[in-house]
Amino acid sequence: AARSSAVTRRRRPGGSRGAIPVIRPAQARAWIEYWSEMRGVPVNTFTLSEYLPGRDFNAQALWRDGQLILVKTCERLSYFGGGSQPSGMSSTPGLARSVVGPEVVEVCTRAIQAVDLRATGVFSIDLRADVAGIPNVTEINAGRFAMITSFYDLTGRYNMAATCVRLARGEPVDIPDPYDAVEDHYMARDHDTLPGIFHADALFEGVEETVERGSPDH
Repeated sequence: AARSSAVTRRRRPGGSRGAIPVIRPAQARAWIEYWSEMRGVPVNTFTLSEYLPGRDFNAQALWRDGQLILVKTCERLSYFGGGSQPSGMSSTPGLARSVVGPEVVEVCTRAIQAVDLRATGVFSIDLRADVAGIPNVTEINAGRFAMITSFYDLTGRYNMAATCVRLARGEPVDIPDPYDAVEDHYMARDHDTLPGIFHADALFEGVEETVERGSPDH
């Protein structure tokens, strides 16, 4: 992946469907031809974009009449079902952690304001950092929560889903600082299990104990 210079992917749907990193034009052509001939996907539904090798972020934000009410951020560390994708990625993390990233919020805020100066509702924004570490918006989902919204609801000071309901009902919402940033919380999820949300102390405590038991002194 470090050698990749571009990504070929379908414009729709999401979830990294039809995405693959490439380093030569022939690879992109072969990939698009395969989808066209074997799956009947029109060639003009594909796009070529810059390969972004940096950190992978998600931000979820609530807006009302162009005002940012509440926003939270996390970083994807591994991917749910990513092993079955040629890109090795998907839009849903298998492991994510909460992060404090004011630069991420700034980019998201400018992106939403560029789309709609009177933005209202919930927005889920995906970002990936470039070689310089600058977050770039790769996707904006308007009007729906991310699949990991429980991570945002159960960490930080404010429950995002409950806040959205209050806003929708026209109730007053007093949040002095819209960026509800917390660190060191993790969400882990896998097939046939409920997602788990842990603080770093609880997540790594068992790992440290396992290492101690496996040491030569035990």
